[in-house]
Amino acid sequence: MSKDIKKKEGSEQNSKKNSEVNSSEEKKRKLKPLHWVIIAVVVLALAGTITYFMWPRTEEVTIEDRGTAMGGRGMILTPDNIEEVRRIMNEPNPDAQYTVSMTTNWVFETSRTPSSNAVVNNREHNSRTVYFDVILVDTGELVYSSPYIPLGGTLENFALDVNLRAGVYDAIIRFHLVDDDNEVVAEVVDTVTLTING
Repeated sequence: MSKDIKKKEGSEQNSKKNSEVNSSEEKKRKLKPLHWVIIAVVVLALAGTITYFMWPRTEEVTIEDRGTAMGGRGMILTPDNIEEVRRIMNEPNPDAQYTVSMTTNWVFETSRTPSSNAVVNNREHNSRTVYFDVILVDTGELVYSSPYIPLGGTLENFALDVNLRAGVYDAIIRFHLVDDDNEVVAEVVDTVTLTING
């Protein structure tokens, strides 16, 4: 009798195992369609994103000509203005190049006495009259603003416009290229060291 009970218990355990195996296989089978649904949703989302970014825009675009907010020649190329853009691109641009010719370590006995070695040239092969500002790197303070220097002109033996204590100062020098009406048409930035002895 005990063998019969053991057989019965054993067969019950086997049937439980079989039903567990069958139910886990059913779960796996049920998950497979869910996987396909997730993959399909991801693929559709990816396709939608690509389509959104690749689809041509129908926004209206206006043409901007010289003097844009970016400070240069700005024009959007369209089939209607391609000849005008070609003409502008073929025009020489005298402001595309400027050669800075200057000493780079200016020494002053005091900031209000002329420097013996500060020299700035506006070389003849440049295209514009120029003036420049000297601005301290640390504070942003304007310490000198030059007069206009014509083509071929040289500025030397000048003092700073403000009082500075003795020391060495890093500064930027901002050249302003001007047209015939003294309107700034371009800028060039360089660096200079100011040494104040006393």
